[in-house]
Amino acid sequence: MKLSAFIHYLTVEPIKLSLREKCLAVLTCLGAIWLTSGITQFYAPINAPILIASMGASAVILFIIPSSPLAQPWPFVGGHLVSGLTGLIINHYQSDLTIAAALAIGLAVLMMILLRCLHPPGAATALAPILSTIHQPIINFEFLWLPLGINILIMLGLAVLINRFILKHSYPLPIPTSPLKSQPDTSTHLINIDEADVEKALSDLNLVVDIGDDELRKILTHLQLSSLQKNLGKLSCGDIMAENITTIGYDTTVETAWNLILDKQLKALPVLDQSQRVIGIVTRQDFLKNINLTSYAKLEKRWLTFIKPSMDIKTNKPEFIGHIMNKKVKTLTSDADITKLLPLMLEEGHHQIPIVNHKHQLIGMVFENQLTTALFNQLVLNQVIS
Repeated sequence: MKLSAFIHYLTVEPIKLSLREKCLAVLTCLGAIWLTSGITQFYAPINAPILIASMGASAVILFIIPSSPLAQPWPFVGGHLVSGLTGLIINHYQSDLTIAAALAIGLAVLMMILLRCLHPPGAATALAPILSTIHQPIINFEFLWLPLGINILIMLGLAVLINRFILKHSYPLPIPTSPLKSQPDTSTHLINIDEADVEKALSDLNLVVDIGDDELRKILTHLQLSSLQKNLGKLSCGDIMAENITTIGYDTTVETAWNLILDKQLKALPVLDQSQRVIGIVTRQDFLKNINLTSYAKLEKRWLTFIKPSMDIKTNKPEFIGHIMNKKVKTLTSDADITKLLPLMLEEGHHQIPIVNHKHQLIGMVFENQLTTALFNQLVLNQVIS
């Protein structure tokens, strides 16, 4: 290997971190170990160990790569506990240090694999009972609680708090659920790759990656969108949006809104406040959701009861659009790339997206047919040019 190539190898970061992320990584690891040892010391007797050395390695995994399967609660907790127990048992039955250390590591890794709680620092935990004590004729199970158990509880609590509220990471990751074969997953994805495809690819390539299948699919989807954006050029939501959109207010009556949808053959009505900011959206489905349909014969009666305003002072049904609108409306700015629309429409199922300015005021709307037309025209144009 050339010297320049070797120097480049040494200077390339294995994990790309910004300056802010580097500072947070240092501070979170420092703070986690400091708090863990300090709290454990409060419960530990004098001269008793207060920190397992492997917690330092766990801190790196928990706070630097929290999306890794190795960093999740069960691998962290189970990996340390099963390894610690393995080390205690081996130390009891084997007095030779060399053999005991080898057996502890081998059996700890085997148990972590079998119990699906593989956590690399756990292997170091298996060595702790062997290297820190002499051969024990009686197994000292107290080690599993103090310091190991307390270390684990404190580190896990800090991992949840720090990752969620300081580092803004989703931790722990949701437990993946396998859909029943009789009820296959019919959701639409930008990239037609499911968990089985990922597992087969990794198996064919004989690779083990330190990232979950869901995160890997997100990366592939992002790459697909980036590639599409390069092919489409600079085409923004403002370039394809429909203008002069009919809107309503929070206090618009249900009857008025429904008549607007019928008269103008609208798919949706954005709901605006007095400053023309989007506060919700209402579609035809939102009207139907508020009718308790028990039989077809009662449809007309229930519909008229729902649509017509109540004449009494009190009412037990929605009267205004603000009562039935969807408040969790997705919006995009006019300068957003149209590839931002794809996840919203294809994966989240939105059929129209309000387009707003930087004051969140409505300036237009993009519908599915407009996005499809724009994508087709731009791709055809690129083919002709090339």
